[in-house]
Amino acid sequence: MNTVDFHDNINCIRETAPGRYRIILDFATTNILPFLIRSDYNYIWVHNHIAGKGFDWEEFKLPIKDNSMNIKTLARSLTFDFILTTDEFENIMTGWKGGIELIQMNNIPPYYLDLNKVIGNKRYEILEKECDYLFEVDIPSATDYGTLISPSRKYLQSLLDNPEINWSELP
Repeated sequence: MNTVDFHDNINCIRETAPGRYRIILDFATTNILPFLIRSDYNYIWVHNHIAGKGFDWEEFKLPIKDNSMNIKTLARSLTFDFILTTDEFENIMTGWKGGIELIQMNNIPPYYLDLNKVIGNKRYEILEKECDYLFEVDIPSATDYGTLISPSRKYLQSLLDNPEINWSELP
């Protein structure tokens, strides 16, 4: 019986569906983001961003009534998505603490694309067709394996070939 060790799938490209490729990242942190992001793509979509500590009641200014008025209130477990231009995101990514889920893309996603509901092949078909995405990365906040998914094998190979990335000890 020919078995494949789990470690044979770490830090290498695997095709997970026709035209979709994945690298399982071996304990990467958000310090890898500067190597992943390309300036020729327009936007960064951060998905499931958690503001604050998550469990404690904290003071925030939030648009409780409508978008024209932010009210100071106590809140917890604030989770939301946001989109910035690539330049704007690059200005805030240094020193990012915790994990992150993000997609780099050229087009703003359609209103109906809810990443909490649209999963699997359909998710990536929409991301490719509507958003012209380069990659999706999920880097957990705890030390664990992350995932990097792209429709471009060439892009992923350029990362594996990048001498600035130490693949045996990811940033």
